[in-house]
Amino acid sequence: MARIGNARTIADIEFVIDAPSPATDQTMWTVQGVQCSRERHRYNGLSYSFSVEILQLRSDAPGQPRWHIVIISELWKFYDAKAEPHKTQHLKVISGKAPDVLAWMRHQRSAKLQRVTSHENVLG
Repeated sequence: MARIGNARTIADIEFVIDAPSPATDQTMWTVQGVQCSRERHRYNGLSYSFSVEILQLRSDAPGQPRWHIVIISELWKFYDAKAEPHKTQHLKVISGKAPDVLAWMRHQRSAKLQRVTSHENVLG
């Protein structure tokens, strides 16, 4: 069975999707036929704050496997605590098959790494 919900897979997906900067208002973009969208929700209280980000990816391209995943990121900060903020991430396959998502991610990661290496060789 494909291991899709681990931190490495989530990090690889975040690497390949080229998400717009959090400082921008852009919430939708496309990466190689995959529709991406991001929603953020925040709360700031007197002693703590938290934020939740919902990142959705949908592959609906003709002739390609169809899938839909969601990555949910939570960040908790306690103002009086000396410990670091608490962050968790979860990945859920809403529809489709995990191996199809992983195949797309691996292909995109490989292509991006080749582009970065080629660009560095041209500059270096």
